[in-house]
Amino acid sequence: TRSRKMASPTLGVRRGMNSKTKREMNTKKNKAFTLIELLVVIAIIGILAGLLLPTLARAKMVAKSVQNKNNLKQIAGAFSMYSDDHDGLAVGIGESSGRYFFGQYNGASAEVDYSGGYLSEYVNNSEKVWQDPVFNAFSKRAKKRTCSYAYNSHYLNEMEENGNWWDPGYSYVYRGLDTQIMESPVETVLFGDSARNWMGPVEENWFWTPPSQARAWPGWETAYTHFRHNGKATVLWGDGHVEMVAPDQTYPVNDDQLGYICDTDDHLFKPVK
Repeated sequence: TRSRKMASPTLGVRRGMNSKTKREMNTKKNKAFTLIELLVVIAIIGILAGLLLPTLARAKMVAKSVQNKNNLKQIAGAFSMYSDDHDGLAVGIGESSGRYFFGQYNGASAEVDYSGGYLSEYVNNSEKVWQDPVFNAFSKRAKKRTCSYAYNSHYLNEMEENGNWWDPGYSYVYRGLDTQIMESPVETVLFGDSARNWMGPVEENWFWTPPSQARAWPGWETAYTHFRHNGKATVLWGDGHVEMVAPDQTYPVNDDQLGYICDTDDHLFKPVK
């Protein structure tokens, strides 16, 4: 009898498996990224990020500026309601007890009590309404934040003193004047973006000293309007409108973005034109 070579029963299976494995390996190889393709993808992502991040930053700044305007509009409403409740008088800026228009100021080691200010009840005791979201880099005057906006108290208030400043029992209070003295409210400032740098770092400030007083002492000139919104300051005017104002060009804005919105004639501060 002729002998017949029998094929191994596993040979066909092995050959089938080898063929299938090769196809799977080739498929995986075709699906994988090459190093060049990966670098191209990373480069595209980098370019897109470079284009989008400045846009997002600008959008964030715009949103903060809008919030800042809304704050001053709320302050406008509070000022108006206070005046209506006090026979047409402007709000006073503050007194020696530490009570100010925005809250009760208790010194550098304590937090401001935003329920204790002259205007507090008219803004629901809010603290955010007194804080410009753009203004975050400053030397603290209290345990936390105080007020980002200054008030035109020099022309809209008068100071009432009790005793001499060197006496132990000395006290003072700023009384608001009649708002009717504003001959042109649309051209008279009430509140605005402010800060100060008295021979040191920038601080929050709430006394909006007019240019004539800020430059009254030669060699000690300073400025209180803070042009922190892309070179402009947000200002609330006597008629209640809010707008961004560029600096007056008579004197340059300093490195801390502090300058003036008018010359030393104070025409934007004076209620009587």
